[in-house]
Amino acid sequence: MKKNNTKKFDIINVVGMAYRKTWEERTYLLRMAVIPFLVKLACFTVLATYFEDQSLYVTGIVLLPSFIVEGWFLAHWARTIMTGGAHRWPFRFSGDDNKDRAELLSRGRGIMAGMVAFALINFLIVGYTATLFSGMPNIIAEDFDPQNPGSRVAIVGIIFMVTAYLLFRFMWVHIPLSLNISLDKIFETLKQSDLTFPMVAIWMICVIPAFLLIQMFGELLVGVSGEATPITQTLFMVIRIMVEMVKNVIVTAGMAYVFLVLLQPVGKK
Repeated sequence: MKKNNTKKFDIINVVGMAYRKTWEERTYLLRMAVIPFLVKLACFTVLATYFEDQSLYVTGIVLLPSFIVEGWFLAHWARTIMTGGAHRWPFRFSGDDNKDRAELLSRGRGIMAGMVAFALINFLIVGYTATLFSGMPNIIAEDFDPQNPGSRVAIVGIIFMVTAYLLFRFMWVHIPLSLNISLDKIFETLKQSDLTFPMVAIWMICVIPAFLLIQMFGELLVGVSGEATPITQTLFMVIRIMVEMVKNVIVTAGMAYVFLVLLQPVGKK
């Protein structure tokens, strides 16, 4: 009988380790996060300033540099966790040129693979969402009734949710790729459909607090000023980027611990 990998990890334990590890490594993460934060802030600023329509297609293109740089950041973070802290950023030279060169090449391939995969996955998600919802009525239009959205909107929403659920477990391939794990081994591990629910549960527990914080800060800023002024909008954008990055760090940690279990034994690359 085939062994069920989903029974090997406990959801609450994984989430607990993710939050704890993130807090323990907060100084390390803060140093790495400076450049990704600035790039992401610049991309959102360009989007808000020069693209009034902010369609999903435009959003994906403008945010692509931030996907790439954040992918670099999260690939390093995933590799740090999955090697037990042995491969930390920045690289520390040992003095042995041959050993250092081989180690740098190995790490570089892993970080590059994880970075490109993360950027590609996020770009495809934006593109798929834009294509699926193209032609739909504007949900922020004055004449749109959320109580009666229409059958077309409902059908598209169902297709989106079902597709997202079925493909969810493959959205994290950038994490093991950062450790130079082959795609064949990754897809062999992820082919079990019963992995999806516990991975979704881990993601939700890591993400929901971030969404609540963003909503809380947004309402607080508007409440203080009485209206959405340029200053409050800028502050909200900065806070949103910070919270989203923290959320991505925690989720990456959680999924890294999941892959550590699913891919056992994993040798250091």
